[in-house]
Amino acid sequence: MTNKELKMDNILSLRKKLKQNELSDEINMIHNYLAENRIKRAGPLVTAIFNVEQVNGEQIIDIEILAPMDKKNGLPEKYNFKEKFYLTNAVYARHEWNPAFLQETYNKLIKYINDNNLQQITPAYNVYINEFSSINDLDEMIIDIYIGINPNIL
Repeated sequence: MTNKELKMDNILSLRKKLKQNELSDEINMIHNYLAENRIKRAGPLVTAIFNVEQVNGEQIIDIEILAPMDKKNGLPEKYNFKEKFYLTNAVYARHEWNPAFLQETYNKLIKYINDNNLQQITPAYNVYINEFSSINDLDEMIIDIYIGINPNIL
């Protein structure tokens, strides 16, 4: 559960504040951009939520979407390019079920961090091992979760 790593190269990155219902549109735009430019994904899609706030009664999430690519490529201004992404010294858990119940897995990870006097230093990075193509696939989702912890013992 501890001392795990998440490494990716040649990553398309999008950090944006958006409504929850806009997330799938942004992911579809990334898929379309990659397909139109003959770029293959070199690994699963990854998301990290940095903040959630209520604005005019709507939930707004500050999210980063990471898509590893098979090659370096000039990206439109909307996206950033990250040559490397290394998350080391992380706690890890696998969620195998409907994402609606993801909070239960987060709670177990946070409990583990607290019970072991660890210090969280990153948001949770969700690695979508498989992607759903229909609502029927939701119960089959596999999401690996990584949370970076402080390696220092104080």
